[in-house]
Amino acid sequence: MTHCFTLAVITAAITLTGCAKHPTGEPAANFASGDTLVTVAHISGKTDDGTTVFVTVDGTDAAALKKGQSVDLHVPAGPHQVGGYARTLIGRVTIAPVKITTTADAVKHVAYSVTKTKPSFSELPSDSTPAQQQPPA
Repeated sequence: MTHCFTLAVITAAITLTGCAKHPTGEPAANFASGDTLVTVAHISGKTDDGTTVFVTVDGTDAAALKKGQSVDLHVPAGPHQVGGYARTLIGRVTIAPVKITTTADAVKHVAYSVTKTKPSFSELPSDSTPAQQQPPA
């Protein structure tokens, strides 16, 4: 009897250990501070199934976007890759990133959309902040 109980305890321990989340040991990136602003929007379309998209910046998880939502990410000035992935029952589907170059004087806009069952990220036109005008002397 004790052999069966011991075997059941060992099996349960191995099973539960495999299902537990293991920390990666890497600190999460802080996208609340930075020199430049990137706005990422989840544009809904006819072929969009409403799956939550996890946005990545340079391969690091930045935010989760549901259908119709947008998020502001602060990043250092320079070149970046904004991409993402969607979780499925059998794993995750990676969505190819779009390359952008951020500057302190312009806000970059990136859109996630699904067209003809193909998900993609694309860069939208930027809003430049106007140069400060000097008052007349």
